[in-house]
Amino acid sequence: MALAITQEIKLLARHSAVYSLGTFMQRIVALLLLPVYTRYLTPHDYGVKELVGLSTDVISILLATAISGAFFRFYFNYDNENDRNEVFSTALLSIAVVGLVAVGLLCLFTSQMAGLILDDAGLYYFFYISFASLWFRSLNNIGFSFLKANKRSIMFISLSLCRMVMAIGLNIYFVCVMQIGVLGILISTLLTSVVMALGFTLPLLLRVKLRFSRSKVVEMLRYGLPLIPSQFGAFIVHLSDRFFIKEFVSIADAGLYSLGYRFGTLPGTFISDPFNQIFQPRRLEVYKQEGSEYVFGRIFTYFLLLIFFAGLLIAVLTRDVLMVMADAEFWSAYRIVPLIVLANTVFTFHYHLNIGIMIAKKTKYLAYINFSNGALVLVLNFLLIPRFGIWGAAWATLFAFIYKATLTYYFSSRFFKVHFELLRICKLVAIAGAVYAVSQLIALESAWLSFLVKALVVVTLYPLGLLGGCFFESGEKEKIRMIIKNRSLSGVL
Repeated sequence: MALAITQEIKLLARHSAVYSLGTFMQRIVALLLLPVYTRYLTPHDYGVKELVGLSTDVISILLATAISGAFFRFYFNYDNENDRNEVFSTALLSIAVVGLVAVGLLCLFTSQMAGLILDDAGLYYFFYISFASLWFRSLNNIGFSFLKANKRSIMFISLSLCRMVMAIGLNIYFVCVMQIGVLGILISTLLTSVVMALGFTLPLLLRVKLRFSRSKVVEMLRYGLPLIPSQFGAFIVHLSDRFFIKEFVSIADAGLYSLGYRFGTLPGTFISDPFNQIFQPRRLEVYKQEGSEYVFGRIFTYFLLLIFFAGLLIAVLTRDVLMVMADAEFWSAYRIVPLIVLANTVFTFHYHLNIGIMIAKKTKYLAYINFSNGALVLVLNFLLIPRFGIWGAAWATLFAFIYKATLTYYFSSRFFKVHFELLRICKLVAIAGAVYAVSQLIALESAWLSFLVKALVVVTLYPLGLLGGCFFESGEKEKIRMIIKNRSLSGVL
């Protein structure tokens, strides 16, 4: 049976919209807490917080990547509910046991880690708390993967709302009321993770029944182990620059760069992440259907349309947002945001380009790509950051992501070739670039007025550019007219 583009777009759009709201609620925590962090923390404190979190992310790769990375692939290997539930239970139990042992061993070296990473061995307890949070969070992530696999988007959004409210409340209490700075943020994260594990993950495990399959865990490990060097390489590309900045510049500059980087990743957070939560498992269900290579290509075009729009808004408006919400010593973080937006937009391409590798179960190629990419970015960071500071880090990131996308397409197309709409993609790039250039001509003293005017420019010129640049096909234009007409009639009625 041929895969219908319209039905597929509707399904992806419906679930992506819900997941997007869930992701928004998770990320809005950081945005709402930005005035808190920038008034109760110094750039140095913010750098410490980021370095602790990044160090924990390294451990997370070794702890959970092999199993969590294989979960979707093997969950959909089975058609009956019992086998699928056994995959979930096996994955959760495996991560719980391995994680407990790993975290216990790591706690023996927290003083050394604090001295090396934070230049203060007395902050060893930061890592105790962070490792405990990691263990609970790893279990919760498998639970959320179960919801995504079963398209339980409403439950996903409900739990995300609970987590958001809890995180905001605890952070405000510990940081503003108790005034214990970075320690308060770490305690808030731990308490939130524990409550989610006890209130959601554990009951879910008991409901699907506690089971363990040795054969299934062996299969998942065989598939997932190559993802560890792959993910480790990805970590190096995404996050190693903070450690270079800390070493060659300062912890405060690492904090400023991290803040700018967080803004630069927002387009991926609000567009790519929620979309992939439904698209990644869905494409493994439908790739065998006739015409899927054309459907995936059209989906990529629409994806670019949305993420370029989001990227424009973030790149253009971050300066004004920081001037309104943050203390003046954090404002300079906005300078690198446009370059980070571009880099991370390029990074999101690999989720669409790697489908052949995933279908063929050739995850070793992901290891080759990410490991070589990690080596490349280490060289670039070493060469550029001592000389150009945070700008060197941003350019190194962009070069690395271009390399990753190119290599992913090269290997993946050997097994499954997506039909990409190159002409339409070029039009999108040109239109987005022109709109950004126009926005840079606007210079107003009032941050609020500047925000409103620049937002209006992007929201107006981007769709007009798409129409004037003949981006839309006749059938798409007709569908847009019908949507506008139906909404107008609904408003009248």
